[in-house]
Amino acid sequence: MRILFLTHRIPYPPNKGDKIRSYNILQYLAKHHEVYLGSLIDEKADIQYINQLQSQVKEFVFETIQPQIKKICCLRSFFKNESISVCYFYSSRLQKKIDELFERIDFDALLCFSSPMAEYYFRSSHKNRGTKLLARIMDLIDVDSYKWTQYAEKSSGLKRLIYRYEARYLSQYEHRIAETFSHLLVVSEQEKNIFLRGLAAANLSVVTNGVDLEFFNPRHPQRHQTQKPTLIFTGVMDYWPNIEGVQWFVEKIFPCIRAAVPDTTFYIVGSRPTTEIRRLERTKNIVVTGFVEDVRDYLAAADVCVVPLRIARGIQNKILEAMAMGKPVVTTPQAFEGIKAVSGEEIIPADDEDMFAAAVIDLLQDKQKAEIMGAKARRCMEAHYSWDRNLSVLDGIFN
Repeated sequence: MRILFLTHRIPYPPNKGDKIRSYNILQYLAKHHEVYLGSLIDEKADIQYINQLQSQVKEFVFETIQPQIKKICCLRSFFKNESISVCYFYSSRLQKKIDELFERIDFDALLCFSSPMAEYYFRSSHKNRGTKLLARIMDLIDVDSYKWTQYAEKSSGLKRLIYRYEARYLSQYEHRIAETFSHLLVVSEQEKNIFLRGLAAANLSVVTNGVDLEFFNPRHPQRHQTQKPTLIFTGVMDYWPNIEGVQWFVEKIFPCIRAAVPDTTFYIVGSRPTTEIRRLERTKNIVVTGFVEDVRDYLAAADVCVVPLRIARGIQNKILEAMAMGKPVVTTPQAFEGIKAVSGEEIIPADDEDMFAAAVIDLLQDKQKAEIMGAKARRCMEAHYSWDRNLSVLDGIFN
């Protein structure tokens, strides 16, 4: 099949949630189909990967956008009652290149990754070209309109108004997609149920994430040596749910852990740490690494991985990666949603601050228990989170 794959960010390198999923989908489709790729690039550092992606697909068209300028341009969305996200990820220059592809190539299927990319189909002057019916597939990943609702609930003032606005108009846009596209994909049963609360959609399937089981492996050498009990959190540190969760952990949970296990060190591992995250290093035994070349070096050194996210959607790749490395994970129920793991045996969800601290302390003080849980976590990943197995759902959808 000839497939046009549109992504809101260049699907490489696979170093954060959306890119991990889009990259693995691209790799899977390219094994079986003729794939044409269209993407936006919103980070200058990603330009270096253009040639690498061009070698993996039939043709790659792209455009760069400047986030600060885009944010200013998106103000006009308020006067049009349109989604801010759709405006942010729309480029007329990329639209022209996509229309040229439609003009030249008789595509069998269109796969849009993330709801704003539907705009390139809606605005295309060539979408109805030819007599062949184009299969239109949308990977919503998460129900983003619900994410903005959650943000509004956790915010106040102008931010709350903006988030409520976006939740409303992005939800309307998602409904338009459901009416237009042949098939919709989400990352978990929980996201599917959330979407179906507001709309009956028979063409909705779950395609869950996977983890690279060879790359994230307990055999990875421990290059980052630590002598003290070590906790690890991984994630991009300018992303609000990560910021909010880490701050909550440092303020409400970490003091209890250090009171019980005084030498415990907490590593916050991830690129682009904000000023408020950098300030956390003023607290004793907290290390903010910033960007690291290989997150596995820190995961390998962890006694326990913590995921204290109170705002979370879909599948948390940071949990899958830690479990694949054979590490015990303590997480909030919100971040645990959608993951097929046995609570208390393969992972520990903790409902509140006291439970979270107690679970971490228990694992730090009982190394045998931590090792057994880590081994079970690895086996869980092997059983349920192979990318090839999980993405095989796409075969039936495309065929």
